[in-house]
Amino acid sequence: MSSSVTQADLVEDLRQLPVPAGALVMVHSSLASIGEVTGGAGTVVDALLETLGADGTLMVPTFTFPVSGRLGFVFDAQQTPSYMGAISENARCRPRAQRSIHLHHSVAAIGPLAGELATSGGASAWDGDSPMGQLFARDGWLMLLGVPYLRLTAMHLCEVDVGVPYRKRRNEEGRLRSADGREEPFLSVSLPPPSFGWKGNDFNYLGQLMEDRRQVVVGPVGNAMARLLRAADLMATARSEYDSDDALFLKKGREYTALKKGHTISRGERAMCVVDESRMFKRM
Repeated sequence: MSSSVTQADLVEDLRQLPVPAGALVMVHSSLASIGEVTGGAGTVVDALLETLGADGTLMVPTFTFPVSGRLGFVFDAQQTPSYMGAISENARCRPRAQRSIHLHHSVAAIGPLAGELATSGGASAWDGDSPMGQLFARDGWLMLLGVPYLRLTAMHLCEVDVGVPYRKRRNEEGRLRSADGREEPFLSVSLPPPSFGWKGNDFNYLGQLMEDRRQVVVGPVGNAMARLLRAADLMATARSEYDSDDALFLKKGREYTALKKGHTISRGERAMCVVDESRMFKRM
């Protein structure tokens, strides 16, 4: 592979994992982890769509929680950017992309299921009828493209499913701007952690457990260490393990569980999983 990663390189790597053609796949990603990509984030999205094919559907997080709690925030599905990285934002801006209406945790999808996913469920992003819930209902897949399990938001749906005591439903009223420019109130359901004594989630623990059981495929995509797993396998494992460990999703010490494959690099609040640290894209 050349020093610059091309779309053909990415498609070859994605097929080697293998990402199944025609599938529904939600991708959490880090562009910097992949290396220097010819064409940037758009090339990565093109590669994902090419690999999935015409019958496949790509879903990405377009979360806004870094800013959605600010006074005066108005959610606009067409204009409000994703705060989940360049790949997510590029996908959101595609003409065929459909985006869900959630104050903090919206998603965008491209493909045959995009319209159904974006409009499924109601005010909650966390129940079985929600867009992310559809990953479990429709035998979807989850991909971590250069990021650890700490970024696997679908884990929160597993927490809800098993009934963890520390996630309490909270109704929040936001402001929504429609396509014609009008603003109106809308309801979103959030599941914030406790205000006091919260040590945080460690989703790496369950992820590594699944890797040890060979329920996750791990391999390089460019310089990113990619992880691919079935949503149904995640839910089934979470249910069975929670029966004997009610702290399954929680951080137990000062450090997160270390992943055995690849190198996990922290830059501020961001964590990336790479094959070779020296090949990460440096101009950030």
